[in-house]
Amino acid sequence: MGGKTKINKKIIFVHGYTASSQADWYPSIKPELDKMEIDYSIPDLPGGENPHSAEWVEIIKKEVELSFKPIVLVGHSLGTRAVLLCLDKYQKKVDTVVLIAPLSNDVVNAERKGGEAYPDFFKYKIDLQKVKKLAKKFVILHSKDDSSLNYEKHGVSLAKELGVKLITFEDRDHFSDPENAPYVFEVLRKELDF
Repeated sequence: MGGKTKINKKIIFVHGYTASSQADWYPSIKPELDKMEIDYSIPDLPGGENPHSAEWVEIIKKEVELSFKPIVLVGHSLGTRAVLLCLDKYQKKVDTVVLIAPLSNDVVNAERKGGEAYPDFFKYKIDLQKVKKLAKKFVILHSKDDSSLNYEKHGVSLAKELGVKLITFEDRDHFSDPENAPYVFEVLRKELDF
């Protein structure tokens, strides 16, 4: 997946709903990042099937504050919303934001999964133009065959509202499977230039 190059940035991965640092593609991407000597963290966020945005946002904020390097926030699924909420709340500038299979900015998302799963992540619509100014670069990855979050309603809509680059895949579904690690790694490598 790549040669040995060090970048002076810290990547903070923010997993999705009911996931962890041991789920999805995180275990598969860790060895590649280690090989390249890239500084990263994958905090395990609490709440299981009933997470609370305030807890997630505080953990992300603490991870950001622990680093003296420029920060790269990589959110997946519900983690994309937590990243945006954190930026919105603390207005802390970061280097790059990568949103993978994101949810749209629509408050109706609070009603997903019967309104029981993560309603407090969508209490309000985020001012995305304000948030956009907090990163040098925003990139969104979404797959047309996403069975969890509709590509047009979520990925395309969020990319348009933010006015940022959308990298479209055809067959990555919701980017949850371990075999997605090389795709995520390759996008990070290109976007972060390592």
